[in-house]
Amino acid sequence: MVKKLLTLACGLLLSIGAMAQYSNPVVPQDSIRFWTGSGSNRAVIAITWNDATAGNIGLAWGVQWNGSNVTLADLMDTIDAYDANLTIEHGANTFSIINNLSYANAELGLNLVGPAGWWWYNWTAADGSTKQSYGAAADIVVSGDFVDWLPMDENTYESYPADTMIMAVAPVVPEEATIAASDILYWVGTGANEVVMAVNWADTALAWGYRFDGEKTVNDMMDDIAEADPRFSYTVNGSFLDDILFVVAEGDTLHKQAYSYWESKQNGVSDAGMGQALANGAFEKWAEPAAGVVVDSFSYEWEGTTYWSYIYVYPMEISPVSDPNPAPQPEEATIAASDIVYWVGTGAKEVVMAVNWADTALAWGYRFDGEKTVSDMMDDIAEADPRFSYTMDGGYLGDILFVVAEGDTLRKQAYSYWESKQNGVSDAGMGQALANGAFEKWAEPAAGVVVDSFSYEWEGATYWSYIYVYPMEISPVSVPQTTGIDGVEGATVSVYPNPVADVLTVSGVNGRAVLFDMRGSVVASFDVDGAETRVSLGSLANGVYMLRVADGVAKIVVRH
Repeated sequence: MVKKLLTLACGLLLSIGAMAQYSNPVVPQDSIRFWTGSGSNRAVIAITWNDATAGNIGLAWGVQWNGSNVTLADLMDTIDAYDANLTIEHGANTFSIINNLSYANAELGLNLVGPAGWWWYNWTAADGSTKQSYGAAADIVVSGDFVDWLPMDENTYESYPADTMIMAVAPVVPEEATIAASDILYWVGTGANEVVMAVNWADTALAWGYRFDGEKTVNDMMDDIAEADPRFSYTVNGSFLDDILFVVAEGDTLHKQAYSYWESKQNGVSDAGMGQALANGAFEKWAEPAAGVVVDSFSYEWEGTTYWSYIYVYPMEISPVSDPNPAPQPEEATIAASDIVYWVGTGAKEVVMAVNWADTALAWGYRFDGEKTVSDMMDDIAEADPRFSYTMDGGYLGDILFVVAEGDTLRKQAYSYWESKQNGVSDAGMGQALANGAFEKWAEPAAGVVVDSFSYEWEGATYWSYIYVYPMEISPVSVPQTTGIDGVEGATVSVYPNPVADVLTVSGVNGRAVLFDMRGSVVASFDVDGAETRVSLGSLANGVYMLRVADGVAKIVVRH
């Protein structure tokens, strides 16, 4: 945390005989509104700019410190660190310790820039004495001093004392950014305790979740995350953390800036770093000061030298790290036309229609000529299949129903709705035009998995929309009982006895036989070889079943 402020020694290289005499009044300390640092010593620093429009505008700050041997460069850097609106360029190959000063504050409507390389100061000491100088790194400030930096004309050496002196106002202190455990995408470890760890580089802040039992330190957590996440690593310098690295992509690795360091916080308060004990529910953050905002500072002396320490907060928004090994995204379930058992209609064009209730997905085939819509298809299926029906709510689909058995009808859940898709993409619903070879699906979100979301504004309110896929396996609907075997294409399967109590004999066909119940679920499958194949159905419940072998189907009644 501790940084000794830069001081630059520059000799007095130009005669000051032509400088204008200082005429600005001393700014009293009790008028200062923006104090930086802390301590019993107090001085006021003012800067005046010559603005072509507004005239000569001065701004004044106060600085507090403890100890002695504090230089003017120390105090200037302290103000610079604390006030983001002020920018100081230190002298280098110029006449002054200051090369340029600028101040930009949109709220005050100020955008002030001085003449590069041409600055000097009027200094009124606590004892009332005054001096004028370009400034030297060794200039020592004592409590009660007032220093006023002025721009100077490089040709006439004329200075521009302030017409108006403004008291600089301290900025609103930002808050330490956090991220909730509920927003974490990638958790490492297992256990009853949870900690969120964020790393704040200069321009990026990322977070992991960590679960554990027993006693753990930040060092333990860093090791476990590094072992689990191949993108994450860290280096040490002796017993101290040196750097934290995260591979965004090949050739793009996050790391601290040159000459920077890492600060460690627990719940917003500086902690013991790698040796810090973890507490259940804690928020641990590593951050480099380049990402922070100075909200306070203080000075101290060590071996005769004054040092400054700065207190930072890190307001940068934190993003949760993605899982380095994510589970595959679920895919929209489909069913091939060749697997459809029950076709409605005739014609050269074919469409498969699936309906995905919360716990069951069934499919029909539909054949047609000419131009048809989803509404036409639904009407034709409802007319042909007595188990299937639908309701409307105004111009929209209300519900889809399918009678599995007496007293058992599939329908959408309360307060749910139906989404319509063609080939996996949301479509126009009942008015959607059918395309030859298309796969149409009606599905209620209770059967789906959210794979994406987006927000939008409407009438001043923000709403969220979710994108679902429906991975549930789809079963082909069996031929309804009212449809005879003669009405089913390719009905050449020979079965007996029928009704059957236990052992069924199948003959006349070759291939894989699949037995469906009236819900469309597969209840048995076996191979038949053209000769008589015997299969036990004694474990099946009484009811009507459909047996499909290649292109042939047969209705079977099980009755024990």
